[in-house]
Amino acid sequence: MDIATLPLIALLGTMIQSGLGFGFGLFFVPVAALFVAPREAVAVSLMLGTIVSAGMYAEARPRTSVLAILPLVIGALVGTPIGVWILVRADETILRLLVATAVFVSAVANLAGGKGHTHEARPDTVVRQGLIGVLGGVIRGATSMGGPPIVLYQHWIGGGAERIRGRLFAYFFWVGVPALALVAPSGVFTRNVLRDSALALPALVVGLVVGRLIRPHIAEAWFGRLSMLLLAMTSALAAWGATRAILG
Repeated sequence: MDIATLPLIALLGTMIQSGLGFGFGLFFVPVAALFVAPREAVAVSLMLGTIVSAGMYAEARPRTSVLAILPLVIGALVGTPIGVWILVRADETILRLLVATAVFVSAVANLAGGKGHTHEARPDTVVRQGLIGVLGGVIRGATSMGGPPIVLYQHWIGGGAERIRGRLFAYFFWVGVPALALVAPSGVFTRNVLRDSALALPALVVGLVVGRLIRPHIAEAWFGRLSMLLLAMTSALAAWGATRAILG
């Protein structure tokens, strides 16, 4: 594999996440898995995605306080082990198909119903945040697709592109750091993973800079539509892959 391939994929993924507030892993994993083993693609994504989230959270102004999304984070950390428990007792491929289909239908419904635009913020209660966090954590543990439910929830809450992005930046950072600590003992961060991650670091810096320049030019009217389109495309890809695996 050309040593420039993964850095290029990381660059595009960073620009997507910087512009929309999410999408690094959703873009990086399926594309990188075309060039390296899926297990390695996921491990590199976990490493780089956390670095990207840290960079965006650090430069975000105004920065969303962890207290504003604390129930989401706690819920996700509580739900992840439950998802892992479900995973060892169920078929992961079928679970991924069900989750991907649900996300695809939700994203397409938002687009078709004209709900891709932003709107005034709805009430964001502690209980609601906690329940969505647990749901995202369960899905993350069972299928590694925990991001889309959080993204859909933040767009439903609304309040404008800046608010949604800020909350997503904060969520992915505060969930990503403990996730790395939990995953590290499993041994997935091999020498190859660390090497590939190190080679991609300059691309992350470039992606963060370019993304910051592009971000103000994404109109409010297009922010929601682009977010739902990305969810629809990546969930359709995940559903297609799961269907192929089921059919053999």
